[in-house]
Amino acid sequence: MNAAGKNNPVHGTPVVAMEAAERSFGDRIALSSLNLTVAAGEMVGAVGPNGGGKSTLLFLMAGLLRPTRGRVLVCGIDAHALSLAAAGHVGLVTARPGLYPLLTGRENLWHFGGLFGLSPRAVDDKSEPLARALELSSGLDDRVGRMSTGMQQKLSLIRALLLSPKLLLFDEPTANLDPLASRAFYAEVRRRADAGHACVLATHDLAAAEAICDRVLIVDGKVKRELRFEERRAPPAGPLISAWQEAIEGR
Repeated sequence: MNAAGKNNPVHGTPVVAMEAAERSFGDRIALSSLNLTVAAGEMVGAVGPNGGGKSTLLFLMAGLLRPTRGRVLVCGIDAHALSLAAAGHVGLVTARPGLYPLLTGRENLWHFGGLFGLSPRAVDDKSEPLARALELSSGLDDRVGRMSTGMQQKLSLIRALLLSPKLLLFDEPTANLDPLASRAFYAEVRRRADAGHACVLATHDLAAAEAICDRVLIVDGKVKRELRFEERRAPPAGPLISAWQEAIEGR
């Protein structure tokens, strides 16, 4: 997490291109004047006030919203017109996990992986290392409806990473995670960016955004400012996080 962004050898290939994009809801313009690219191997943060348009920005990239004006391209394809096969290029994690409560965690992963041609065994091979990193291995065979909100969020993160999509979108992904799980998740996301994925993170956690992002957009109806970070810093590890680690060690 401390490596300089400028040393990433895979930066430069555009995955997202937003061209004069705008999104309105009735008479209200949620986002305007969006001319933005996100390259392969790049981690971009989006911060700003509630209602500033961060989630709308992600949903435009995911193709869940159509721009009122302009274009949004993902891997050169109109984002809103992505076919199911092409949708495998995009992984989206929102604050609401969107899982089937009567199925186990593993069955949920089998289902979503199967939509994109993955066998149950291939899903297990891909998901189990992530489950270990997020301390969810023992809960994969629990029914989702009996899981805590935090466990469900971890499962949704694993689901988004199953296909190694070219574009990963995260909308407040650690809102329900404990501090250690959050740090493990952010480390995994940074590894994915370093491996060549394009990642966009909408968050209110400014320290995390500084720690893992190559650049951060301040969004409030439009991109009002952009900050670039030549080097990433690890999140502060103060006495409270150290005490937390010691207290739960071996659980």
